[in-house]
Order: sequence, then C-alpha cells, then structure tokens
Amino acid sequence: MTTSASTPRLRLTLFWYLGLIAAAALTRPLALAGTTAVLVDAAAVLLVAVAVLGRVWCSAYIAGRKDEQLVVDGPYSACRHPLYTLSLVGGAGLGLATHSATLTLGTLLLLGLLFSRAAVAEEALLASRHGAAFEAYAAATRRFWPRFDRYALPDRLEIRPPVMWKAFVDAGAFVLLYTLIVIARELQALHALPSLLDLP
Repeated sequence: MTTSASTPRLRLTLFWYLGLIAAAALTRPLALAGTTAVLVDAAAVLLVAVAVLGRVWCSAYIAGRKDEQLVVDGPYSACRHPLYTLSLVGGAGLGLATHSATLTLGTLLLLGLLFSRAAVAEEALLASRHGAAFEAYAAATRRFWPRFDRYALPDRLEIRPPVMWKAFVDAGAFVLLYTLIVIARELQALHALPSLLDLP
C-alpha cells in the first residue's frame, strides 16, 4: 500500500470521525427540543450536503491536474484550498449531527489545525514548482475563505472518469458518516445503548 504526506492526516481524520460515531452512541448530548432540534438537524444536513456536492465539483477541476499544473479556475479561483474548506464545512455538519457542542467544537479545532498545516506544506510545494505564477495567485486569492466575486469558469474542462469516481466515493463518505452518527445518536436516545457520560 502506498503512502503519501497526507496519509497521517487522513488516518487521524478517520479516527476522529469514528470517535464521533462512538461518542454519539455512548454519551448523552445536549437535550435539544422542538425548533432547536429541527434547526440543528437541518443545519447538519445542509452542511454535509454542501461538502459532498462541493467536493465533487472541486475534484472535477483538480483531479489528475494538480501534479501537472497550477489550477486557478473554478472553485480554485475563489480560494486556494476549497477542498479543505468544504471538508471543514462537512466536519461541522457531522459535529452538529451529534447534538454535542463539545464534539462540534472539537471537530472544527482539529480539522482547522490539520488543514492549516497541510495547506502550508502544499503551498510550499506549489511555490517551488510554479514560482512567480503561484506567488501572484496566492497574493490575489484567499487560502480558505472564498471570494465568489473572483469565481471564474473555464470554457472547457477535461474530466477523468476514474479520478472522478474516487471523488464521488470520497465525498459519499460524508453521507455514510452522517448516517452512522444519526443512527448512533437515536439508539442512545432510545436507551438501546449504555450511556457512559453526559457530553454537552
């Protein structure tokens, strides 16, 4: 099995998400009722959906091209790391799905740290490969927070089906994680699983 510089980050992220499922199953979260519960659940679904659709859209631009050229169009015209931004959005949705403020904030802090470190390392590599072109791009484009007034679509885009299939599978993992968290939370609410502690 091949490993890359991103492998430790991906493993840590996966372990965290599996921990969210376990925490949803074995802890009592905040007691949300009525409109508050509906709004939190709706926000969780919306954030996960944005992450899934956005990650597939980003992958259409970056898949198979990132090692060959500096990608500055589509979502990469709005910010330098839209995949990380969207993963953070999806992580926030998964955190909200647990109904725990502690788990939601923990998810945002962990992912924010991991993605910031990864972005700095990737940008050092891009700067070494693309020199002045990357420096100009970085000066005009924010790292994570998108500016949609800069959004630019190319006239044409080559799509590589095998790479796009992987993007669908990766993005679909958010749907699976969300589903497992909700199932675990509901089993806990039904007292079908032991509750080890209260976790606001």
